[in-house]
Amino acid sequence: MSKKSKPDPHSPFAALATVKAEMVAEETAKLEAEKARKEAAKARGELESRRYGPARDTSVALPPRAHARGPSDVWRPNLDEELFRAAMSGVVPLDVKTERVTPGARDEKSARPAAVSQKLRRAAAEGGPKLEHRWLGDGAVQGWRRGHEFALEVLDRFASPSESLDLHGLEPHEAALKVVEFVRSRRARKLRCVAIIHGWGRRSPDGASVLCDAVVKALCEAPAALEVDAFATAPENLGGRGAILVSLRA
Repeated sequence: MSKKSKPDPHSPFAALATVKAEMVAEETAKLEAEKARKEAAKARGELESRRYGPARDTSVALPPRAHARGPSDVWRPNLDEELFRAAMSGVVPLDVKTERVTPGARDEKSARPAAVSQKLRRAAAEGGPKLEHRWLGDGAVQGWRRGHEFALEVLDRFASPSESLDLHGLEPHEAALKVVEFVRSRRARKLRCVAIIHGWGRRSPDGASVLCDAVVKALCEAPAALEVDAFATAPENLGGRGAILVSLRA
């Protein structure tokens, strides 16, 4: 075995070894001093406990801090509840055994015949979808809805048509379509009296106005009949037998 060589005092690591030894000695001294201090404190505590008893907690317990009351914590009466009680003060509760009717509990089958009969009575009172009419001896014509015969007298005395429809040059089927469109649109505009000009029929072989028959037929049947209360041949100052005044439904 080779002998351990001695450290060279001139080596650069010799100074580091010296510093390390000093630091270890200093740290060891600190640890021993701390240990001695703890042992002394422990011995002193045991001595005091033997002489005066266990140490007491001298800290003062503070009372819990009172919660600051804000504006929302102030007591106020419930106005809704008070008003409800005042409104229901004289109400007597229903008997528990009483059967309550819930919405929609009505039998639809029993209600349907009543609604149908009501519609039938109304249709009968209004004369149905068709208008009655009659031809007079001088070639004039009158038509009315049942229950609205007074409209004929209004047409005879106070008729003042707001607008007119001229059917000259049209075929009968074209004239009928124009009549339906005319009365429906003018009633939608809330007009009450209009005039339909169909001509005298002087160019026809028998001297009768073919368009007049088409106008009367169109006014007496649905859908135009649903817009009309009455119609009549116009007076002489408004066209005579060449025009028809129509009273539209309100």
